[in-house]
Amino acid sequence: MNARQRLLLLVAAAACLLVVAILAWMVSWDRAPLGPIDQRGKAAEAFSDNHAWLLTLLRWVEVSFATVGMIVWSSIVTAVLLYRRLFKAAAWVVAVMVATSLATTFIKGALARGRPGWQDQTDLLASKSFPSGHASSTAALTAILLILIWMQPHNSSGHVAAMLVLIANWVVVCLDRVLLGRHYPTDVVAGTALGIAVTLIGLAIFAPVVPKPSTDGLDTKGQ
Repeated sequence: MNARQRLLLLVAAAACLLVVAILAWMVSWDRAPLGPIDQRGKAAEAFSDNHAWLLTLLRWVEVSFATVGMIVWSSIVTAVLLYRRLFKAAAWVVAVMVATSLATTFIKGALARGRPGWQDQTDLLASKSFPSGHASSTAALTAILLILIWMQPHNSSGHVAAMLVLIANWVVVCLDRVLLGRHYPTDVVAGTALGIAVTLIGLAIFAPVVPKPSTDGLDTKGQ
């Protein structure tokens, strides 16, 4: 990765962080101009509350991509990279996921935005709301996997399908947070922007490279 590519990554990360900063500034107002947008979350939660099957699915998604779930998913990705001797890429994954979690926790504490008053009463959350931890961690891991797939030497239709599944999964997790009333829509947008920003910064720092597979189908080179 050359200097120009690193600069472009950092500029893109800065743009994402600017989105987080602007949203944090706006939602901290007593009469936030984004209020009408966030209030749409109330109608979304009411809709899901009237469909038992949807609530069951949403709660399953919530648990699967909570802190423990994300540790498991991240560990699986890291283990695969280590097995393939892609040590720099593995370090990138760990660094990005840890940094995303720490940044999310710090911003939550600093802004101290309360949860929506209409959130689903099952396993009621009392922690802070902005940004969404589910959204930030899922966005980070999704971005990581998309980049790793993109780095593959041959982007087949299977790779495209995998990328579409990853994006769809991220969308589902974001919708889950709003439909359960755990977060305002702006929390989810900010979480996504934060996760992408940290991923891009990590990419610029670690510059992981996925080498072309050897002729026997096994990777024989590390990084």
